[in-house]
Amino acid sequence: MEKAWAFYRRSTDKQELSIPDQRRDCQEFAARQGWQIVREFEPVKGWGSGLTIDQDPSFKEMVRLAEAADHGIRYLVVYDVSRFGRLQPEDKIYWERRLKKQGGIQVVYVKDDFKNDGSIGDILTKVVKHSEAHQFSMKLSELTLRGAKSHSALGHHAGGKAPYGYDRLLIDAIGNPVRVLAKGEWKESKLQRVILKPSPTEKPIVLDIFNAYDKGRGLHLIADNLNRRSVPSPRGRHWSKIQIHYMLRNRVYLGERIYNRRSYKGYRRGEKGSLYNTNEQWVIKADAHEPIIERELFERVQAKLRHWKARQPTLTRRRYLLTGLAVCQNCGYGLTGMKKESHKSLRHNAGSVKHEYFYYVCGGYQRIGKNFCRSINVPEAELEAHALTAIRSLIRTHEWKARLRSTIRAKIQDQYGEKTRDRVQSLRADQRKVEKELQNIVTFIKANGTAPSLTQEIAQLETKKADLSRFIAELEAMSAERPDPDQLVEDILDEAERFDQIWGEAVTNVQKKDFLRRFLYQVTVSRGDGKLLAHYTLRNIPQAENNTAGAAPLGNSGCELLSLSVPKVAGAGIYPQL
Repeated sequence: MEKAWAFYRRSTDKQELSIPDQRRDCQEFAARQGWQIVREFEPVKGWGSGLTIDQDPSFKEMVRLAEAADHGIRYLVVYDVSRFGRLQPEDKIYWERRLKKQGGIQVVYVKDDFKNDGSIGDILTKVVKHSEAHQFSMKLSELTLRGAKSHSALGHHAGGKAPYGYDRLLIDAIGNPVRVLAKGEWKESKLQRVILKPSPTEKPIVLDIFNAYDKGRGLHLIADNLNRRSVPSPRGRHWSKIQIHYMLRNRVYLGERIYNRRSYKGYRRGEKGSLYNTNEQWVIKADAHEPIIERELFERVQAKLRHWKARQPTLTRRRYLLTGLAVCQNCGYGLTGMKKESHKSLRHNAGSVKHEYFYYVCGGYQRIGKNFCRSINVPEAELEAHALTAIRSLIRTHEWKARLRSTIRAKIQDQYGEKTRDRVQSLRADQRKVEKELQNIVTFIKANGTAPSLTQEIAQLETKKADLSRFIAELEAMSAERPDPDQLVEDILDEAERFDQIWGEAVTNVQKKDFLRRFLYQVTVSRGDGKLLAHYTLRNIPQAENNTAGAAPLGNSGCELLSLSVPKVAGAGIYPQL
């Protein structure tokens, strides 16, 4: 008996019976064919968009297992082409061909009459079916967005979680309340609608936040007070300054409904460069629901927020070299730069002298408060100076130089050797398949006439063919420019020997930070016995720059890391508690 896998997909979590129905039909189909389904795959969340199904971890795991050796699977049973996804036709055919070529697994559709015999008619039928599935999804998205805009213009809730402070109230066709929807519940009839209603438990919290900020309490103090009182946050975790700031600016508490400020689908598909839509695309409805905050209070808060925003840049005006590299070991948040000022009075009423102090502080403490993480204040000059000391101590050792030579040789062989040649051969095979598909379509058009879907498919195949040609040319050019590993090692060693010279020639903080990142991977700061300990993780191979002569694009993913605790570095490491 032949072994098979099955793949099921539903578009939303509201299609309760979709996957059981697919499973029943696929099992019956496999039994008629004399196959045994030994494993089933479905999206990890239980549902998944057909336009992005190839990004689902379950789909990726299926492909990975298919390309592994000795799996013994001959077929992948799918209900129909739409359940395999609503990707672009060429993308879906690519995955079919990849499963067939790399894993020896034939995709079989239960409800579509495909012979899978490679004939021209079968190929064209499959292309048209895939195109129809994709176009249906695109059209459905447009209709859904249009309906959501229309309902938002009437003040209805257009889906998603209710803003903090509100519940979702289900109303009937004439506006009478039915019940408050719990989490995971949705309307039962198309004639019903959902509006927002102030939550009896969360409304007082919203009022407290606005009143506290209006009375002069800062964002940090408000968040800390909520955390100490164990008030559940909108996400069920800790309150942070960012959450408080977002709530204070949200006009939903005035009773306004604003929809279509963002466009996730177009942004994720690469159709638009920005996540945010222009103001002209917004759908705004005033008095859409009962407000929580009075307009006078809201406007006073907005004035204070504008003043707070205007003075924010004075806190961190300089570029800190270790931001993005230094983290707090206790909470995992990155360390951020902070400037502190003090004024010392002079004698005889001669005024005062201002002193500035620069520190790295825990981002978790700054954003959430002391209930989340303790404050860490590390002098900026000391942490950065010890980072330089750690790098110098590494690059001057004979062990590092020997390891550098062997690692670079292995990486160049991996990047420019057989894998590149195999990749070029695979791309050329794909290119020949695309050319054959184009020729089959042209032959069909000559015999039967053209159609809009075929014209579109030809354009897509031509684009794919051009992309494949470009990829092949890039790989062949890279292979032809294979660097000499010995020369590359000498260039890196020369740069290491001139580390102090290059560091001294770096004029701007941006140049210094970029150069530092080539050698330093991460700095972890922890607290113990009333002291602060810095742990530096360095790169065995400096991260290559594109403008460095002789540098191979080795990247980060394969770089080995060498960890050095501060006490191992002369003169570096223990900071007194501040």
